[in-house]
Amino acid sequence: MGNLGKRERYILILLGIAIVVLLIYYFGIRNLNGKYDELVATRSQLQAQLDYYEALKTQNDEALSQINQLKNDISDVEGRFLPYISSEAIEQYVLKTFEDAGCPYLVSVNAEDVAQQTVTLPDGTTASDRLIVKRIVVQYSTTDGFNIAEYNRSTSVVDHGVVDDAAWNAYLDEMYWHGSGSIVGYDEFISALETIEAENPDCIKINRIAITTEGGYTLLNAEIDFYSATFNYRVSEADTGAPYVSWAGATSFDTAGGFIGRPFVIDNPASEWFGVMMSDEEAAEGDRAFSTYYSNAIFEQSVQSIGLAATLEIGEAPAPEVPED
Repeated sequence: MGNLGKRERYILILLGIAIVVLLIYYFGIRNLNGKYDELVATRSQLQAQLDYYEALKTQNDEALSQINQLKNDISDVEGRFLPYISSEAIEQYVLKTFEDAGCPYLVSVNAEDVAQQTVTLPDGTTASDRLIVKRIVVQYSTTDGFNIAEYNRSTSVVDHGVVDDAAWNAYLDEMYWHGSGSIVGYDEFISALETIEAENPDCIKINRIAITTEGGYTLLNAEIDFYSATFNYRVSEADTGAPYVSWAGATSFDTAGGFIGRPFVIDNPASEWFGVMMSDEEAAEGDRAFSTYYSNAIFEQSVQSIGLAATLEIGEAPAPEVPED
């Protein structure tokens, strides 16, 4: 290179620099550009995935909102039905409502199921949920303005099998025509029905009211329907706080003085009817399928001849026991 001129040396130096730059580009920058392209492509893929998941998140938020709204709608529908039917609780509620309204003279009450059709879904299948309707049929009586009304033996004149003569005479003195304005029961009956209907219009419906005029008094009839349903997949919590859902009365009663079926003579000292004997006419009635034919014949003949007390050989009715001090 010593023979080269200054100009040639510069050219060789520039050529060397160009070769170095070319090598740097080929083995360095070019490879970096390729990696950058790969990174750009990877970023684009990741961004596309991010956009996809962001769209899913938006859809999920919308779906979650729709699900919550559907749950609210379902809960609202479920709340329009009783969570379950308890006949004794419903009867208790109805009778107490009439009693509180001043209509206590119950003649009869019974509960019956009202048959319902199955529910058909839009796809033609039958729904697993089922509508249940329990109908409470009650009959009450008005007073007649003459006879002595009684509720829960409030005007009884019998005390432990003995007639209270003073009370008996006092009630007899009240047996006269007090005027039609003294007849009670109708207004109280209507008031009770209005109270029941307003309690929960969604699940309690008055189905029928009928009034029958009798001998100076009126029989008042009502049919009250209570709606429930079997929800196999319930969404909301069942509300059991209503008075017509769960039994709210006493769960135990003192039955020491009670009896099932009327015996010839009530010999239980704990009973208020202690010592009361059946009349001869009542005692002789009945076929007595449990006994032999000759036994029944002898008994009937004896009662008709000498009376029930002598037949039973008990003489006078047993005297009430006097508790010790």
